[in-house]
Amino acid sequence: MPHYFAYGSNMSRARIEARLGSVRDLGRARCPDRHHRFSKLGRDGTGKGNIEVASGALVWGVVYELGEAQLERLATFEFGYRATQLQLIQAATGVVSFEALAPVTGLAPTREYLEHYVRGIREHGIPEPYLNAVLRDFEHLLTE
Repeated sequence: MPHYFAYGSNMSRARIEARLGSVRDLGRARCPDRHHRFSKLGRDGTGKGNIEVASGALVWGVVYELGEAQLERLATFEFGYRATQLQLIQAATGVVSFEALAPVTGLAPTREYLEHYVRGIREHGIPEPYLNAVLRDFEHLLTE
């Protein structure tokens, strides 16, 4: 069974299960030498989550165990991303995730998209300082 590292809106179990059906949640995890950005251009013109190589940086996320068909279905939602293999801290096995084919700077996410992040981060006990760092430039979108 493939293990999938969700670092964006799919951290929210409700979101990923709405897309794929029931999944097995293996808990939070950390990916070293990557930095989170909203640098993937969405079909709606807004910024979607992306992880980019950055020595010494750290991205928190959630590992889900998926069936092969679920992973194939997930790829249909990840338009403009490529599958990539990652090694997580304290993980016995590698995981698959997605990173943008062509990162773009200066993008902003939507409020709805950010709400999935907040929900996923909080439900998995990912440290609040990480949430604050991810949202730093976009917190105003959650209060509008």
